[in-house]
Formats: sequence, structure tokens, C-alpha cells
Amino acid sequence: MAPFLKAFIALLAIAALADVAVCENYTVGAPNGSWDLNTNYEEWVKDLNFYAGDFLIFRYTSFHDVAEVTKDVYTSCSSSQTISIDKSGTTIFELKEAGTRYFICAVPTHCSGGMKVQIDVLPKLGTPVSKPNLAPSLPPASPPHVFPPHVSPTPAPAPSPSAAAVTPQGVGMFAYSVLGLIGLMLAVL
Repeated sequence: MAPFLKAFIALLAIAALADVAVCENYTVGAPNGSWDLNTNYEEWVKDLNFYAGDFLIFRYTSFHDVAEVTKDVYTSCSSSQTISIDKSGTTIFELKEAGTRYFICAVPTHCSGGMKVQIDVLPKLGTPVSKPNLAPSLPPASPPHVFPPHVSPTPAPAPSPSAAAVTPQGVGMFAYSVLGLIGLMLAVL
């Protein structure tokens, strides 16, 4: 009976860690750039997959800001209407749900100079895709100067240089699965 208890505990540990294993922190422009005029953001996002639950970390100097905007504002580089804007030097956005998000630097000429990024967020791994709600909905009203509900208002701890490097999604989940199987085999033996 004891081996089965060990196996059950090992599976519980894997299940508890599985959700954490698939969330990633992406420092915009890393590892060779940051939120600046020198980084090619189309090139930066080209080989990345962003999933619901991941975090975007923008790091920038006092000469810049980061604004979340609509697709029209992103395309036109007009910073007159922003969803949110921050000038703190480090801004963190949680990608809570699947969809496309648009970010620009609202400082004049910076967006048209290439300081903008489109992030296509995929559903969280293992999450079934549901039908879209066709009924129109209005975003919840928020007081001025407050991050919208999908933006994290508190900075997360800065990732270490090795954490800035992006690992493919699912690698963490695979590693935990392999460790769980090894633990299960050892518990049964």
C-alpha cells in the first residue's frame, strides 16, 4: 500500500506544479535588446509563442513609455487614444487570455520609428477553445490612472539574465511529466 501512496503524492506534486511550468516571462526585446528604438520587434516576436498566463516585461529608459493600444492606433501610430500607458521604466502586462495585443511607445515619432509590437496570444496549453461570444460587451469602467483588468499593476521580480532567454512552451510540462514517471516507477519498485 505504501508504494501507491508515494505514487499518489508524486502525481499530486506534478499536478500542482504543472500550471506554473507553462507560464513564461518575456522581456520585450531580450536577449539582445530592450524597449528602445534599436530593436526590431517584428523580428523579436517571429519565433516566439505567447500563451494565456504568460507575462510581458517592458524595460526602458525615461525617454520612453509603453502604451497598450487598439489595432487602429497601432497601425496609425497615433497615441491619442491609449488603453493604458506607463512611464515607470518597468511595465509588466499579464497575457490573461487569447487574442491580439498591441503596444507602442507614445513618445512622438517613436512608434513610427519602429517602437511598437503586436503580440498574438494563444490559448493556454491544455485549455479547450470555446466559441466566441457574439453579444457585444463593454469593458468594465475603471478609475483613471489604474491599469486595466488584464494588466498587472505591481512589478514582478526581475528575471535573472538566464530567465530572459525564452524556452519553448511545454518543455517545463514535459520535464515534470518525465520526473513524475520516474518517481512513479521508483515508488512502485
